[in-house]
Amino acid sequence: WYQRRVRKAVVSTQSTGNLNVTSTIRSVKVIKGEFELFNKTNHRGYLAKLTEQDGPTNVVDLEHVDVVRSFSPLLSDVFCSLDQGWKFHGSIRSTSKSGKACINWKRTPLADKATPNHYCQNPDGTNLADKPFCYISETETEECDIPSCIWNMDCFTGIGTQYRGKQATTEHGKNCNNWNSDFPHPHSYHSPEYNWAGVGDHKFCRNPSEEGKPWCYTTNVFWRWDYCSIPRCSRDSIDFYRF
Repeated sequence: WYQRRVRKAVVSTQSTGNLNVTSTIRSVKVIKGEFELFNKTNHRGYLAKLTEQDGPTNVVDLEHVDVVRSFSPLLSDVFCSLDQGWKFHGSIRSTSKSGKACINWKRTPLADKATPNHYCQNPDGTNLADKPFCYISETETEECDIPSCIWNMDCFTGIGTQYRGKQATTEHGKNCNNWNSDFPHPHSYHSPEYNWAGVGDHKFCRNPSEEGKPWCYTTNVFWRWDYCSIPRCSRDSIDFYRF
């Protein structure tokens, strides 16, 4: 959620994908979550990040951005958690999975590592939990019901780095090759350092290069790679996408 002030009018907007702006925005307030603001349309140009903690912000005071032409919400580690949630900092859960109230982390043994609030986190880097959790008493912990940022829908968001669907053909009708294969096109994306992108022993489209949208290497000797024929997600058709 974000709120924008256009001249003298205030407009509230719900958005989940890339949204281009046609009006002149004087100030911005994030009501929930985090947003990236761009000075060009379609996620291009310089960007500035705003969170709900920033409060009302004048556009002229943003670093690198003097005009807002598009914006996008940040989902990862804000509305859902990556990996074991070590960097999760969203303020979406203040109760445990069973519904018990979380206490402030200042009253817990992890007070020196956690952000001092009562929201679910996973601040302990030595005794890792599987997911964000919280203390329901000064000595008792319980896991929180924070969704994992694994997008297995038949569509992609942003540039598709979290896409985990099973599309295996390209825009030009080419078959995708197994990511672990170097034939007929040698590459380095089967390295463990790209596990975060969901590549592995399969041929499904992914985006480990963090450019454009999901793609794959093809089995065609004369066609090294190609973008995949995957639609962009529409917030009107997927309930989860209407946060």
